[in-house]
Amino acid sequence: MPLHSIRFKIVLWHMLILSLALLIFGMVLYHNFYLKIASDTDDILRSRAKGFEQSINTFWEAESMAIAQGNKRVHFTKEDNINFIRLARRWVEEKINDPELINTTIRIFDAHGNPIASTRNIPVEHLNMRIFNEVKKGADYYGNAYLVVDDKPVSFRMVTTPVMENKRLAYIVQVASPLSQFHNALRNLRFSLLFLLPLTIILTGLSGVFLVQMTLKPVDQMIETIHQITAENLKMRLKIPGTRDEIESLARTFNQMIARLDEAFTTQRQFMEDISHELKTPLSILKGELEVTLKKIRSAQEYEASLQSILEEVDSLVGIVGNLLTLARFDSKTTVLDARRLDLNLLVKDAVEVVQVLASQKGITLQYNGAHTVEAVVDKNQVRRMVLNILDNAIKYTPAGGKISVDLRRQGDTVDIDIADTGIGIPQRDLPHIFDRFYRVDKSRSSTGFGLGLSIAQSIAAAHGGRLTARANIPQGTVFTISLPVKSGGDKAEALLKHEGAKVIEF
Repeated sequence: MPLHSIRFKIVLWHMLILSLALLIFGMVLYHNFYLKIASDTDDILRSRAKGFEQSINTFWEAESMAIAQGNKRVHFTKEDNINFIRLARRWVEEKINDPELINTTIRIFDAHGNPIASTRNIPVEHLNMRIFNEVKKGADYYGNAYLVVDDKPVSFRMVTTPVMENKRLAYIVQVASPLSQFHNALRNLRFSLLFLLPLTIILTGLSGVFLVQMTLKPVDQMIETIHQITAENLKMRLKIPGTRDEIESLARTFNQMIARLDEAFTTQRQFMEDISHELKTPLSILKGELEVTLKKIRSAQEYEASLQSILEEVDSLVGIVGNLLTLARFDSKTTVLDARRLDLNLLVKDAVEVVQVLASQKGITLQYNGAHTVEAVVDKNQVRRMVLNILDNAIKYTPAGGKISVDLRRQGDTVDIDIADTGIGIPQRDLPHIFDRFYRVDKSRSSTGFGLGLSIAQSIAAAHGGRLTARANIPQGTVFTISLPVKSGGDKAEALLKHEGAKVIEF
């Protein structure tokens, strides 16, 4: 597994996070275990101290009853009582061989902290003054200490319990237990944690590698398929893994991207074929005119006619190239609209008047149904060009005696311009494609078609934040609708224009 691969990074981060989690868990577990066994040890020592206290008191009561026989006056208090001291020593001697006290040390002190007896061979010494001062108050004292047993220092946990009599300190019982078992238990836990935690991390890392391999297996298959996809093989698609997760979403998104690329490449190929066809005709005519002209010497009038024909074809070429350049600028969003607030009613009316002559020559009735003043922030030249392109197509495909009507109306924040003709109409199957570049309803290309005019018109509408649509005109013909935003109490139109990189000029 390469160190820079995502698999290695996932496994590494997983192991680091798991290590941190297990480290915190181990520390908490060790701390709680330490507190638990320390508390249990103290409880056991306290219980034993109380048990020994009761046993000594019972022993003393029995001894006192025996001494009291014969009506002798005796002193029954334990404090500074020589009889109690002897009894305590005898009680300790009897307990030395008790199997239950093998790991327990008992020491008894008098009310002044002086040692009376001990169950182990521990040097006689006065009770520690700090402990003595605490137990004099009637409180138990817990602590750790090193005691010399058989000439060896041993670590003990001990509890020192005061025995009160008539609210006075009678004697002190100290019970101690070696901490060897306590330390052994902690040592065993540390060993288990130090062994099991790294082992758990290693096993988890190995299982993580396996799981990552299984999880990213669809990604490997996707990569293998992607390597096979080229510009000539854009029909290939990734296999959808069906995992219902991000990987499936990635595969679907990539397939959508490939579909868009396929569509773009197909459009580009079609565009190149179309432009080749469009340029081929005028170039062939130019070549033919030149060849015919050069075959023999001609008169000035013939040369002039030939040059006039050549000039017409050159103008056609210039027009095609200019239209393509315009579309390219709209596609790259480098066209800057010279947008101004103006009256669309006057703009559309002027465009209708320009083509009125063409309509009249063809015997077509052209009617404009204007509205009141409708202000909008638009590029005058571009909108005029858009309207003229649509009107030109309407005249071209409307036979003599037909009718073209232009309606302008306000619709809330937009203004709609309807251009309806009674021409040959467009089949329903062709309507979604009429704005494609060089698309011809007549696939044989034997007749003039929409060419680039409608594509340019649609790009102009989109640059203004509007849209251009087409629908069938019942009972015959086609209706083109231009919808443009207007500035009506807000900056909607300006915002749309600025979004497209337009220049807004107020005057």
